Amino acid sequence: MKAIIMAGGEGSRLRPLTCDLPKPMVPVLNKPVLEHTIELLKNYGIKEIGITLMYHPQIIKDYFGSGKNLGVKITYFIEESPLGTAGGIKNAESFLDEPFIVISGDSITDLNLEMAVEYHREKNSLATIILSKVDDPLEYGVVLTDETGRITGFLEKPSWGELFSDTVNTGTYILEPEILNYIDADKNLDFSRDLFPRLLAASKKMYGYVAPEYWCDMGDIRSYIKVHCDILDKKINLGLNGIQLKDNVWVGAGTVIEANAEINGPCIIGSNCRIGNGSVIDRYTVIGNNTTIEDDVSIVRSIVWDNSYIEYGSELRGAVICNRVNLKHYVSVFENAVVGEGCKVNERVIVKPNIKIWPEKIIQPFAIIDRNMIWGSKHSNKIFGDNGISGIVNVDISPEFATRLGAAYGSQFKTGSRVVVSSTNSNSARMFKHAFISGMLSVGVEVYNMSSLLTPIARTAIGFLSVEGGIHIKNDIHDVNRIKVDFMDVRGASISRLTERKIENSFFKEDFNRCSAQQISRLNNITDFSSYYTRNLSSKTNMQVIREKNPKICIFSKSDYVISITVPLLTGLGCTVNRFTDYEAPESVTAVIKETSSDFAAIIDQNAEQLILADKFGKVIIDDLFQALIASIIFKTSPGATFFVPITCSEVIEKLAARYNGSVKRTKNFSQAIMDEILSYNKKYGYNDESPISSGFDSFRPDQFTLGFDAIEGLIRIIEYMCYANTDLSVLLADIPDFFMDKKSIKCPWESKGTVMRKIISEYRDKKLELLDGIKLYTETGWVLIAPDADKPILRMVVESSSKSGAAELSSRYYGLLEKIITNT
Repeated sequence: MKAIIMAGGEGSRLRPLTCDLPKPMVPVLNKPVLEHTIELLKNYGIKEIGITLMYHPQIIKDYFGSGKNLGVKITYFIEESPLGTAGGIKNAESFLDEPFIVISGDSITDLNLEMAVEYHREKNSLATIILSKVDDPLEYGVVLTDETGRITGFLEKPSWGELFSDTVNTGTYILEPEILNYIDADKNLDFSRDLFPRLLAASKKMYGYVAPEYWCDMGDIRSYIKVHCDILDKKINLGLNGIQLKDNVWVGAGTVIEANAEINGPCIIGSNCRIGNGSVIDRYTVIGNNTTIEDDVSIVRSIVWDNSYIEYGSELRGAVICNRVNLKHYVSVFENAVVGEGCKVNERVIVKPNIKIWPEKIIQPFAIIDRNMIWGSKHSNKIFGDNGISGIVNVDISPEFATRLGAAYGSQFKTGSRVVVSSTNSNSARMFKHAFISGMLSVGVEVYNMSSLLTPIARTAIGFLSVEGGIHIKNDIHDVNRIKVDFMDVRGASISRLTERKIENSFFKEDFNRCSAQQISRLNNITDFSSYYTRNLSSKTNMQVIREKNPKICIFSKSDYVISITVPLLTGLGCTVNRFTDYEAPESVTAVIKETSSDFAAIIDQNAEQLILADKFGKVIIDDLFQALIASIIFKTSPGATFFVPITCSEVIEKLAARYNGSVKRTKNFSQAIMDEILSYNKKYGYNDESPISSGFDSFRPDQFTLGFDAIEGLIRIIEYMCYANTDLSVLLADIPDFFMDKKSIKCPWESKGTVMRKIISEYRDKKLELLDGIKLYTETGWVLIAPDADKPILRMVVESSSKSGAAELSSRYYGLLEKIITNT
């Protein structure tokens, strides 16, 4: 059997280790990771090996040559332009005249290839994918299989809501030559994204072999350090070079260790090194060849490559030091920090955790390095949660963070593009806004700096000013110490997941489109947009019908700013309004409604995004009941309309749709997905938010986007509807069928989420399942949805049944199931 090693990757997430080095050449145990892969193949008798190359191919060819020194025969296949994983194999078609193995050249494994090949033959499979179970599957391609091992689906780098298994694609495949017929020549094609789905659609036999052996993708600095610890802990047997000096300590030839040096295993020291007196080489340390460690140096859980020189008094804690680095005396480098090849770090410099210094830098004495030294990448490549960015002020989100984020966001636009930047009136939000604007201006974007705004008003400003996008900064309604940042596209909707990833990539790589001084735009300050918003709302509302009915309303909001906009607006439209800024909970407003003889109460959050209603009998309309209310209004005023709700929402919406000849479309459970569907629908069917005032009830067409995401205009539209229909809130609620739901969360370690989801799918694969976002199980008495939270180590559970007791029973049963699975994971 022959093998193809995919070794064309540049390993951008491992930079600066890979700035001048292909990822397969990054050393593990002082030799390239690719060499470990070749040795694995050779150990199973596979000696005819092809290697696909693209990034710095000559470095690999110069090191391995024909393969003779390793006892194998190597044929190289160089890609002039990226062909993808499958396209690269097609490029080597002339070499592949028998069943063959495809394996990644930048991962570490002791996979039992004999067992995998035997499985492939037993299944008579066209393609067998080697799978591995991992704690955190988010950065991998998840593979779904049935009970026989046959592959049923693929999911590339899922979100938490799409996580249905902890079994991932290792990038190792056993393939029949026939598979080449399904790959187009000279095209960029990927196995997981293109080829395997094509085979699945053609009902070709594909199986997943779950390998129990060790496998690590080595995708970032943390995993690079961890793989060394795993090897030294003997979780994988790669064979350790050198002489065993004492228990778990291996030393290469020609190395001198002074008498007063302390060496604690497990650790490895390469050849021709010197370890000075008083130095401590502690657990989980790997030191390369020809490296000098002077006196009184302390190194713990760190990796030092070849030809480096570390002077006296320095300390390394969980760091990576590349080739030819000179650390002067008393330098400190901390956890997950990397010093790139050829750097000189002068005396008493402190390199803080997670910092990356690119190659050939000179660091001045006494410097404290607290940010990447040009073109960096943090250990985490995520800053976006389910709904924008949030964090603690001056801890997670600092002015420095804001400036870099502004530059990353602005780099997604062409020079000269225009963007709205707004915030609420809190000092912390304003601080973030001004820092963010600086970053935007630095990349040549023209900024409209809006004075204090509410979120829906910021969305309106984007359309009014015809700009390319915008952001709005606000405080978390539950924690004033936290900032939340909403990113909006040209439509005023939340940006797509793809755009979020682009911003994250730019942010972490610091790949900014810096402009010249002449290209920096002036700052456009707009101070009175809220008044435009209120005038526009008034102009689109039928004041006459509202004034005739003169509805009496209690308005509650903890924000004086919300009150200052909402109350005059409603009063001008013909409502009688009582305002309140002090209340404990929605249920506490009932007494006030009675005391003031009001028709109902409206509670608006500080950002004017969420509207909660309470009728004169104290019935609180929130969450699913609020969705049912606005769905009812949409269906009644727009026959045949489609209403969009997340998969977590009650099925009472479908009942209303059936009653009024409408339809329902379910989306993933985050605002961007719902917004995108609504706005696409509005565009398709010609809804224009700037349409003139309705001439009567027959022409009254409220918009779901407004009702769902603008608490102020949504309230006005509901009032307008009730006045047109000559009805009140209680009557509207009586028209909605009863429904019963229960919502819970359960603690689940991050590393167990994938395993839990896989076990649930495996146990209930014969039941009716829906995998749009999380796992939705349908039972005889209702349904239950289980989904991992993107921001917290918990699983969220939503259940619905035909009765209150049925919902409670269903919730209790599946909560217990989750507890049992999590406990045993």
